[in-house]
Amino acid sequence: MRDRGPATRLLLVYCGGTFGMRETGVGLAAQTDLGDVLSALVDASSRRHGRPVDWRLAVPRSVIDSAAAGHGTALEIADLIRERVAEGISDGPVQAVIVVHGTDTLAHSAAQTAFALADLAIPIVFTGAQRPIGTPASDAERNFDDAFREAMSGGEPGVRLVFGGAALPACRAVKRSSEAFDAFVARRPAARPVDGVGAELAAALAACAHAAAPRVGMLTMVPGLPAELLQAALDAFPDGLVLECYGSGTGPLVGSVHLAALRRARDAGTPVLAITRCEDGAVDLPRYAVGAAMAAVGVIGGHDLTAEAAIAKLRALRRAGLSGAELRSALDRNLVGEQQRRVPAAAG
Repeated sequence: MRDRGPATRLLLVYCGGTFGMRETGVGLAAQTDLGDVLSALVDASSRRHGRPVDWRLAVPRSVIDSAAAGHGTALEIADLIRERVAEGISDGPVQAVIVVHGTDTLAHSAAQTAFALADLAIPIVFTGAQRPIGTPASDAERNFDDAFREAMSGGEPGVRLVFGGAALPACRAVKRSSEAFDAFVARRPAARPVDGVGAELAAALAACAHAAAPRVGMLTMVPGLPAELLQAALDAFPDGLVLECYGSGTGPLVGSVHLAALRRARDAGTPVLAITRCEDGAVDLPRYAVGAAMAAVGVIGGHDLTAEAAIAKLRALRRAGLSGAELRSALDRNLVGEQQRRVPAAAG
């Protein structure tokens, strides 16, 4: 008989989503009473992989369809993980975390957790399902088992998203399909080298747990975007706005009214971060006059951040109390593998 070794202390967080949904007659809805199902999944994976676990279940205050997530939902999940990790299991430290989450905002919550818990040196694995557990051709059991194996693998600490047979860096993952079982992809690999958060920022991230979620959001560039819409986005997201731009960081924002709105935001302390909607390449604001004009009124270049990572990074840093030059410096660093800094081409 194979020696199964000592039990790994595992924290399992169930947040809702398609994984545990049931038909209600008016569509699928998230269920809260999934304890027995999750227990059976843990037991089955433990036996299959020969890895005994001492595990605990944690559930956020609200179990939801992840489409209903608000500004603070992902941070509440991260804070719950931090709290339960601090408590430990059976008088010992938590060694791994699995989070079962809905797919609509799975990449958002995984990225947010990667930044909010960047100071924790344990593997945290997010997963979910395209079809509810117990239904024909469900992918729930397979995804859970893959997440269990990844959490138990002894790999490097950090947050990963496991889905459809792939293990992806949370800070690079995006949802690519509403139907396919391999619904998530990381079109860019985790960036190396990682700068890390450092002792001061690590302490700030820990200290701000359970603080209110900053109002951070995103506005996507489209032809003819009116200045009124830009101003409305800045008003709605006073703690930070991500601009999803064309190409290397351009958009229809060079009119005097648009630039005035961005200038007022800078003066009011609202950081504006530009990212590219392209799957490849990075933001380079000075490359075109349009981007240079945006930079001149305070817009910050976001390298090759995904939309999910940009929102998550900005929100985590703002909740940690960063602003001004300190915030710009942190946004420029590759904290958890989220961005590859662009090296300017040599002149000549």
